[in-house]
Amino acid sequence: MTNMSAASLRIPVTASDLGRFHDIGSVGLSADGTLVAAVVSTPDVDANRYQRVVVAGPADASAALRGLPSATGTQADMLPAWAPAGHDLATVRKEEGENGWSIWLHRLDDASAEPLVTGWPDPIEELSWSPSGDRLLFVAREPTDRNWWLLPEDRRPPLRITTLRYREDGVGWTVNRPRQGYVVSAGPGGKPRKISAGGYDDAEFGWHPDGHRVVFVSQRQPDADHTIINDVYLQDIDAGDAPVRLTSATHACAQPRVSPDGELVAFTITDVPRFPSVAGLAVMPVTGGTLTDVSAGLDRDCNSPSCGLTGAIWDSAGGLTVLVEDAGAIHAYRLDPGANSQPRLILGGKRRVTCLAERDGTLAFVSSGPDEPPRLVVRSPGGDEATVLAPNADTAAARDLRAPAYRKVPASDGTAIDAWLTLPDPGRWQAPYPLLLCLQGGGTQYGYQWSHEFQALNGAGFATLYLNPRGCAGYGTAWMRTVSGPAAATPGTGWGSVDVQDVLTVVRAVLAASGELDAGRVGVQGGSYGGLVTTWLLAESDDFAAGWAERGPYNLVSLAGTNDESPWFFQAYLGRTVTQDPAAYWASSTLRLAAGITAPIAIMHSEEDRRCPIQQAEELFMALKLLGREAEFIRFPAEGHGLSRTGSPAHRAQRLELLIEWFTRWLAPVPAAEGGR
Repeated sequence: MTNMSAASLRIPVTASDLGRFHDIGSVGLSADGTLVAAVVSTPDVDANRYQRVVVAGPADASAALRGLPSATGTQADMLPAWAPAGHDLATVRKEEGENGWSIWLHRLDDASAEPLVTGWPDPIEELSWSPSGDRLLFVAREPTDRNWWLLPEDRRPPLRITTLRYREDGVGWTVNRPRQGYVVSAGPGGKPRKISAGGYDDAEFGWHPDGHRVVFVSQRQPDADHTIINDVYLQDIDAGDAPVRLTSATHACAQPRVSPDGELVAFTITDVPRFPSVAGLAVMPVTGGTLTDVSAGLDRDCNSPSCGLTGAIWDSAGGLTVLVEDAGAIHAYRLDPGANSQPRLILGGKRRVTCLAERDGTLAFVSSGPDEPPRLVVRSPGGDEATVLAPNADTAAARDLRAPAYRKVPASDGTAIDAWLTLPDPGRWQAPYPLLLCLQGGGTQYGYQWSHEFQALNGAGFATLYLNPRGCAGYGTAWMRTVSGPAAATPGTGWGSVDVQDVLTVVRAVLAASGELDAGRVGVQGGSYGGLVTTWLLAESDDFAAGWAERGPYNLVSLAGTNDESPWFFQAYLGRTVTQDPAAYWASSTLRLAAGITAPIAIMHSEEDRRCPIQQAEELFMALKLLGREAEFIRFPAEGHGLSRTGSPAHRAQRLELLIEWFTRWLAPVPAAEGGR
């Protein structure tokens, strides 16, 4: 027993632990800041569904947070929204079967609840209270022809499509299902009233403090079919006025929120013509006028999807709070809407702060890190942070959660690349360890994230290495544009250039610096853009003994006409359409390099992937098999691009088991000698 580490006394994380770890999202504080609510989501592998429960309770941790009294466990509750006064909480509920969407009002002071909307047939995606608390606004995807959807698929008439952007990964058809806004009374007997008109896709609504007007984003310009550029609109929903466009179709706008005094509207902006670029935060007068980028001093993504924040938060003093991706972490910053002072860090650390809520200086948020599963934290004004909900505490205490060591590796030109290396338990596994390089998808960052997958890989005997090469998020616009194509608006060296060299530099430096790693047993795995880089590394280096590429883009020529981001995404990256310059698209395609891939490779893909359709995997698999290579094609039915994160629990568990099985076969972790465990 003398060789056994303290961690060996705990159980290693396995793929089957997926259902033991809970996620936390949709955090909110009551108007007086005394109560907090959040959604706890748990993947139930046996039932193959996500258990989603809204919990609420004292923000000072004086009592445990509990599920809402009306919850039965047979439905999914989500989108909790506190009333602007008192302790009433509205939620959206999804039950089994058709017409299963409803909106509930929970009165926490007397533990009563009543439905406000029942039998709603379409998915509800947003929920918010009017400033006076007399009604609620919600957003749902409404079919333009409900009868078409009610017919069996083999009897539906063909869709006659005249627009380029007609479907979306994870959503399905969008051409005939626009998002529409509705309002409904917060009292009994109210009937929802549609406030959207014209059949446009309207989303991300925010109330004006006068209670009669709303802001939202929509695409109504003539060239909307060719771009994701959209605008912020202001609409008086009681006067029946047509929406007024506030912006001028120069950026992709999102999450508009009006200041407490009703004078300004804040929203995120992305420079699509010069994409990639960070998503900044802008403000402008609610009557229209000059747009001011108030986050220019940050040069970091504000309120990205990974932050779980639906909009910048206006405080009572007129300041703005946002969540910012920065060098592997997510932090909270306070911004000056007048852009007269520099952004101020208010929540930092080697962690990720997500799903933030704020009331009069009280902050509620989710905190997580590489060896810290999500927990709900509240910080009172001038006080310390207090954990009010830790659904993963018991599992974390019983499991061996491995922490990474941070490395900063210089590239050939001196640029510093951030990297994180995690070793398996030496009490269970024998050094030198096989190393598994893990690559992120495009436009994202790795670093201080919680990952059950990485913990399970460590538990299976692999050292894991992840890094943020040039081209990823978290380091500013110039860093992202490094891998733009030579003909892009801001030219770069293109994919497969400095990004791939950064990865190889870090891998080789880490191997050279650590005698605990086996340079002959190195694998690489990645998804989406990470799948592209995986195949690039396998084709142009001999550093890797095996690879796993999933949901990747391998032939940009065929992808340019088949994915849900056509035509804007690749045109922005490469500066040309595929018909204008097919050679540029082929130059960025690793299918042309297939002959160089000699290591065993697993190609995993989802059959309903609309971001990178499964044709991409089929083409790569065909090429490799014709070359006589060791290749395995893993197809998951009924899943989209986000399988590893949001797919069905059963498929997520199966995928992780296959990933571990594949690399165990080719990299062969060695259990510790007798006397260990």
